[in-house]
Amino acid sequence: MKTKLFPLFAVLLLTGLFLSGCATGMVPSSWPGVMTDGEVAYLAAGSHIYAVNLETHAELWRFEIKAHAFAAPVLTDDGQLIVGGYDHLLYSLDRETGQENWTFEARDRWIGSPLVKGGTIYAPNADYFLYALDLDGNLKWKFEADQSIWGSPVADDQTVYFGTLGRWMFAVSAETGQEVWKTKLDGAILGRPVLSDGVLYIGLFDGAFVALDARTGAILWQKPIDSWIWSGPLLLQDTLFFGDGSGKFYAYSKEGELLWSKPLNGAIVGAPVAVPAGLAIGTEAGNLYFISLDGEIVRSVVVSGAVYDSLAVAGNLLLVSPDKGETLLYAFDDNGAQVWTFIPSKR
Repeated sequence: MKTKLFPLFAVLLLTGLFLSGCATGMVPSSWPGVMTDGEVAYLAAGSHIYAVNLETHAELWRFEIKAHAFAAPVLTDDGQLIVGGYDHLLYSLDRETGQENWTFEARDRWIGSPLVKGGTIYAPNADYFLYALDLDGNLKWKFEADQSIWGSPVADDQTVYFGTLGRWMFAVSAETGQEVWKTKLDGAILGRPVLSDGVLYIGLFDGAFVALDARTGAILWQKPIDSWIWSGPLLLQDTLFFGDGSGKFYAYSKEGELLWSKPLNGAIVGAPVAVPAGLAIGTEAGNLYFISLDGEIVRSVVVSGAVYDSLAVAGNLLLVSPDKGETLLYAFDDNGAQVWTFIPSKR
């Protein structure tokens, strides 16, 4: 079995952050992030943002930033692609041409993907601030948390919710940025929570899965997990699916009942995605699994590189962007067969 270097790195990094009490300037190792609108894949990999046509597999454009990008880009309704870099800049690019529209500079690196909702961009930064920007990149408000924000926020019509490395979960007004409530949890929050029917579902780095009342922040239940949880869960058909650092994949009911768990090969860092076979999830060991909703492994595929938070679905294609290697993007069909790959040309 492949040595699990990522879990060791993550444990040392996060332990160092907690002992020092300071996370500014500390970042995880960069890995690719991918998203799609169904026709084009937008990929943040290393120091470039790529647009790849899903029908022709051809590169449409690329944009170079001054440092690495970490999280998957997001799209706005007016045709902007928003992506953050380790150069402290949040970029707005034209989705058709890749031309820069504007940038917004923070004091530290952008690690979690922003949230775009109701004409506002809610962007978390490692400098402890959640920034709210309009679609022209102008600051509407900013909220200072206790420590770095690595995970992406979620929101309803009135409130934005996010967690920090300092183990706090915050709720702030979407309109003004004023604090609504905060709750101290037992571990760092590195991923995007799930919000459903007034309940927040959150994975913690200390190895716990938690449900909070979104109105008050009260803890409804908490379940111990075998290892750390990096990403938030996927909610599908009233079941919450997520993986941990030991390589175990879990299915929980919304009431906190463990429905099943399945050991996989390699640490699970990213969140699963829904596919026709049920679910797909990647591991640090370079395995891609297709799993039914009742926990049966339908098939598995090996790719050349660790699969972190880098899966996206476009119709019957599963897009995978592994860490390292020449191949930046794989496309698999419903049966797990490789359809095409994308290797950028040398420039």
